[in-house]
Amino acid sequence: MTSSASPRLWRRILTRIIVCAMVLPLAGCLRFLFEGDDASRNKRVISVTVPADTIPPSVKPLPEPEKGHITKPATQSGKPVPNVQERLLPQEPPQNPNPMGNVPLERAHPTGNNAFDATPVAREHRAVITRGDSSYEDLTITEDMTWRGTVLVRGSLVVAPQATLRIEPGTVVRFMRSAIMQQTPRLVVLGRLQCIGTADKPVLLAPHFLEAARGDWGGVLFLSSEKRNQLENCRIEGADTAIEAHFSSFSAKGVTIARSGTGVLLRDSTATLSMAAISACETGLGSHDSELDLREATVTDNRRGIAAYRSTLVLASVKVTGSDQEGVLGEECRIRFSSCEVADNGVGALLKGGEGQVLMSRFVRNRNAGLHLAKARIKVQRCLFGDNLADGMRVEDGRGVVWASIFSGNGGYNLANAGSEVVSAVQNWWGSNDESRIVAKVLDASGDARRGAVIVAPWLAEKPAVMP
Repeated sequence: MTSSASPRLWRRILTRIIVCAMVLPLAGCLRFLFEGDDASRNKRVISVTVPADTIPPSVKPLPEPEKGHITKPATQSGKPVPNVQERLLPQEPPQNPNPMGNVPLERAHPTGNNAFDATPVAREHRAVITRGDSSYEDLTITEDMTWRGTVLVRGSLVVAPQATLRIEPGTVVRFMRSAIMQQTPRLVVLGRLQCIGTADKPVLLAPHFLEAARGDWGGVLFLSSEKRNQLENCRIEGADTAIEAHFSSFSAKGVTIARSGTGVLLRDSTATLSMAAISACETGLGSHDSELDLREATVTDNRRGIAAYRSTLVLASVKVTGSDQEGVLGEECRIRFSSCEVADNGVGALLKGGEGQVLMSRFVRNRNAGLHLAKARIKVQRCLFGDNLADGMRVEDGRGVVWASIFSGNGGYNLANAGSEVVSAVQNWWGSNDESRIVAKVLDASGDARRGAVIVAPWLAEKPAVMP
């Protein structure tokens, strides 16, 4: 500050010093003294130098997609996420002239021996159908209804006790999970089901996957429905349990069941099945405290063919083959087999307890015993036991009896008594008229004192002319 400054300027500076000392803090006072007036403060500019080649990431332009291409963002796993249109809008099914789908069985496991040993196809790689002529989601039918064409069921569909659901020939019914409930889709029948197809126009009940796998949907459940439920000329595939009945009754004719956890499951129910075909299931047919009449049917390539507990089991002209475990398992059942073939299973038939008869049937090429009776009172007449890898017939107590039958070519014994009671096996053909050869293929007390005797004499001198 020079001495030439005017008195007016000095008064001005002195005034500001007094104000600062009395009112403003020190930092504010210094800023007030040396920043100048308001006009100069408004004109000050702070600048930052940024390299020319640096662009903040948030303002970088997005790459332009190729023309006609929809980019799908990737998830953390690297798989693309479907765009909104694909997730919300129904997709057209692929062209398939066969309404039944005509798809092959699941890809066979390299070490598998039959259709049951299969590796399910990954869901994300299977074609799906999400559109039909009519669609239902988590619905209860309270009035009579008829289905035709292609029907899509999302979630569960319940037929109320007073209602009847009719499915016409050629109808295709597909099941998928509901977007709301996310429960396994299923058809529950409290009322009545009339699913009637024809030989040239069968009905298909299947999941919305074209290539079905076990457990894709729940199946058909009859729950306390004792009305006239009928299934004719229809195919059920990819279910957890294709047909399940609790305190119900139904009849099925010309029904084909494939690739399901259980083909048919009965609990306190009555069922009559004819001309049925059940394959590639965990258990082909299960019965608990029920009555089952199965005629002219095939049960093939399942882990277990037929398993019945405390039931009445009638099999006529039934072929049970290719089971990994038992072809037929019966515990405490009333049994009647006639004109059946039990072949190429782990155990042909294992009957524990119960009573009944086995007539005109074949037990051949099983890996264990052809017929095993464990404390069962069973009459066996005019049957064939041949080429089983182990015993043709094995009996342990129960007083089973066998006559007018043929035993030949079995890898173990033709007949083995595994119990302590006497077994009557007279009037059978043992593949020879030589007593020493006959006795050599029979296991009883003569070879092990802990076993009961097997009475084989008198035996047939020649092979019976009329056999199964």
